Amino acid sequence: MLFKYIIKYRKIVIAITIVFVICFGFFAKNITINSDTTSYLPKTDSVVRLFNHISAEYGGSSLAIIAIESENIFTPEIIEQINLLTQQFKLIEGVADVISLTNIIDIKKSPDGIDVGKLIDEYHLPQTDQDLEGLKNYVLSKNMYRGHIVSEDARSTLMIVRLSEDFDQTQIVRQIKTIADSLPVNGKIYFAGMPFQVLEINDIIRADLKLLIPIVGLLIALLLLLSFRSLPGVAIPLLSVSFSIVVTLGMMSLLKVPLTIISNIIPVILFTVGSAYSIHVINKYNENKFASRFSGSKDLGLWLREISLPVTLAAITTVAGFIAFIFGSYLTMIKEFGVFSGVGIFLAAILSLTFVPALLSVLPKRNHKTDLSVPVLNQKNRPTTNRPAFVSSLFTRCESVILKNTKLIVVLTIIVALISIFGIPRIKRASDLVGFFKSSSQIRISEQFMKNNFGGSVPIQILVSGDIQDPLVLKEMKKITDFLQSQQDIYNPQSIADLIEEMSYVIGEGKIIPDSKAKVANLWFLLEGEEVVNQMVNHDKSEAVIQAMVVSTQAEPSRHMIENIRAFLNRADTTIACFALTGSPVIYDRLDKSLVKSQFQSLIIAILLVFICLTLMLGSFWGGLIGLAPILLTLLIIFGFMGYAKIPLDVATVLVGSVSIGIGIDYSIHFLNRYRKELADRKNRSQALHQTFKTSGRAILINVLAVTGGFLVLLFANLIPLQRFGMLVAITMVGSGLSTLTLLPALILISKHNLTKTKERNNEKQ
Repeated sequence: MLFKYIIKYRKIVIAITIVFVICFGFFAKNITINSDTTSYLPKTDSVVRLFNHISAEYGGSSLAIIAIESENIFTPEIIEQINLLTQQFKLIEGVADVISLTNIIDIKKSPDGIDVGKLIDEYHLPQTDQDLEGLKNYVLSKNMYRGHIVSEDARSTLMIVRLSEDFDQTQIVRQIKTIADSLPVNGKIYFAGMPFQVLEINDIIRADLKLLIPIVGLLIALLLLLSFRSLPGVAIPLLSVSFSIVVTLGMMSLLKVPLTIISNIIPVILFTVGSAYSIHVINKYNENKFASRFSGSKDLGLWLREISLPVTLAAITTVAGFIAFIFGSYLTMIKEFGVFSGVGIFLAAILSLTFVPALLSVLPKRNHKTDLSVPVLNQKNRPTTNRPAFVSSLFTRCESVILKNTKLIVVLTIIVALISIFGIPRIKRASDLVGFFKSSSQIRISEQFMKNNFGGSVPIQILVSGDIQDPLVLKEMKKITDFLQSQQDIYNPQSIADLIEEMSYVIGEGKIIPDSKAKVANLWFLLEGEEVVNQMVNHDKSEAVIQAMVVSTQAEPSRHMIENIRAFLNRADTTIACFALTGSPVIYDRLDKSLVKSQFQSLIIAILLVFICLTLMLGSFWGGLIGLAPILLTLLIIFGFMGYAKIPLDVATVLVGSVSIGIGIDYSIHFLNRYRKELADRKNRSQALHQTFKTSGRAILINVLAVTGGFLVLLFANLIPLQRFGMLVAITMVGSGLSTLTLLPALILISKHNLTKTKERNNEKQ
């Protein structure tokens, strides 16, 4: 009844759709981007709460690092340029403070005892060779400068900008970069630290959207043209899926859900998957004997009712694959990806059953000529296609081989599955942000520079809670910094205890923490107001942070490092203070563990949901299992391939399993639905399979080509995880399609189950 009204009121359906899309398109243009991976974990996570507290109070992930490299940084020109940049950066709204060679704290002995001031007088910069050489020797002789603010070879220096949490940090670092690039510097500038990484990913996401959407659109258009050979056959599916993309992005914008490093591929997914529904609808329209050309017809409702069931079931199972992320993932960004991918696919399916038929019914009539866009009627009034003879011949031969070698297919399937299983334990995990970039990217180059000269730019912090002026607390902090210094992949640990020690050394009492709180307070008084102290201690001296840089954020080394630090902290004296480890490596470690949990849970949920849908559709438990077999085989193959090819499990590849289940199961649904229809016409299994191959088999192959090509477009993405995701899903689509056309018929013939519902089986017996 519903389909009758869709055709009857087709112009109203089209008008409502267009108005609906325009309304959401207004919001879609304002969608934002969030590429900060630390925000992808739930805000209630204890690790996230501590990390955010450190970032807000002391910098942490809010430290933007600018490095200058030259043959010798101790020249009048370089010193002047550093000073100018320092002053310019301070003027940017949202910059909390800046530490550089020209304003860093210096502790010297004076006639009165001790003098705490600046290393360089910004109003009287050193100009002579003698002054500059003296400054160089002094800086390289101090541990607090050498390797921290100036490299050991004196060829590079750092400027550390702490950003305020209350401002748009992406815009702040963009201004920093603009200023640094606009000023003439006698050397090379590098930008490092998480704020610059986030900025780079933001720009990459925008660039990828502009690049990938047109490419995938053109590719799908080409495949549609080759399949239907007509403008309507190309334009209608593209228009339908474009509408679903606009509405989905509009919803995200309206609900203030930003694009992330994985949700930015939603348009690509909707293009490739969403177009499939329109392909099946148009394919059925072409096939129907009442629709020998694109024209309006009262009989459109008949074939629309027929195709609605497989399209609806395919959409439900695909959405189920994405819905699995909502319940199976711990990461916020993956849940959001699942929700809006599912919404977009649902919209694409709805449009294919409403907007597409409405458009087909209002298209102008065409002369009844042999047209490659539409099957023509032969003398027996049966639809045929004008595809090349060699294609039909090849397809017929493949069908014959498959149906005659069912047992061999099953044996080969078992062998492939066993080989794949042995590859699964080889899968590694990756969650570090730097690994997302290509080796030729400026971020990777900058991070490598930081590793080579300053021990990296990725901070790890230990929050100390207690009376920070207590000598016992300071001594415990010093023990921790000494321990960090002894670790292989940790560089430049620093805390307020180091400054107190340095001051004690300058006044001649040795490099020690004073024994009395009064002496500590006296030394501390001289540090009041210094910018560097703001990055180490809070205002009431009840908290302090120990900070160091780590070389590697890869999963295994980071996990080992974190375990060692936590083991040492567990031995610290907790009667005087509390110690808590945080920092980017800790966040990455939590992300890494969440990936495994998300992968396992989302896969189980997706498989169960899809199995339930198949079982209900077929009315048979065993039918559900048989229908699930092709996608289960494909999953084993893809995970085995990941292990053998050393493709890690990351924030993008963790999506492959459930996405593949949701999309790949469509082939089984269309094949089984057509098979049941043919079998119900009192044909035997072989005849039913033969007719199924002739009809749904072709549509499946077209869809496999379209979806595979669409996901391969992601190989042009600039982020490595998205490239891996595109390649893996493309492989699973080919695997799902081929296994549907090989393993599924083999299992149907070997099995004693007809895969028909009870009522249908009873009719067959009568």
